[in-house]
Amino acid sequence: MGYAACIERKGYGMRSRLLALVCIGALGSLAGGAPFAQTVGQRVYVSDELIVVLRTGPSNQNRILRNLPAGTSLEVLEVQPEVGYARVREAGQGTEGWVLTQYLTDEPIARDRLARSVASLAAAQSRIAELQSQIQALTDELAVTRQALEESQSQGAEVSSDLAEIRQASANAIALRDQNEQLRRRGIERDAQLEQLTLQNAELTARTRQDWFVIGAGVLLAGIVVGLVVPSLRRRKRTDW
Repeated sequence: MGYAACIERKGYGMRSRLLALVCIGALGSLAGGAPFAQTVGQRVYVSDELIVVLRTGPSNQNRILRNLPAGTSLEVLEVQPEVGYARVREAGQGTEGWVLTQYLTDEPIARDRLARSVASLAAAQSRIAELQSQIQALTDELAVTRQALEESQSQGAEVSSDLAEIRQASANAIALRDQNEQLRRRGIERDAQLEQLTLQNAELTARTRQDWFVIGAGVLLAGIVVGLVVPSLRRRKRTDW
């Protein structure tokens, strides 16, 4: 029954049958699918077998409807575990028939899984390339940002230097303003002193003039007195003689 009987009907020798069985085992190991659960309505797939036939009934005596390629998707309609057959419907075709459950698996075959893995790998590689492009763009943007930051820091240093100079100039200006204020106050004080000295000088000049006037008057008076007294004295002397 099963695959060996199918091979015998096609006229294969014992050695070929053994080789085929070894290949079936190897492909089954590669598929790595879970054992067929034999559940009605379940989606199953034809496993990695060399020949899997769809028959009109649940035995190898029934007529063959068609050969099913590995990976064919089937829907389980009925299961007869006592004979090891299941009635299935081919997805997309609608063809119904019986197949051996030992050639069914719950998962897609290794070839299909490999194709999906390759597609997933290609998508992942494309995504990696996209991410690398984004990383490169972000790296370039980061470099530009760092350069702008360095320029900003340089400008900030220049501004700080200018601010320090401005502060120094402001401090100098304040110092000059204080010095000017001190000089102005000193000038006011000196002007006051000069005005006081001028007044004192004027007073002194007036006093000097007054003193000279008094002295002149005294001299004049003394001259008058002398002029009056001296002739009298001369007349007296003459009389005495």
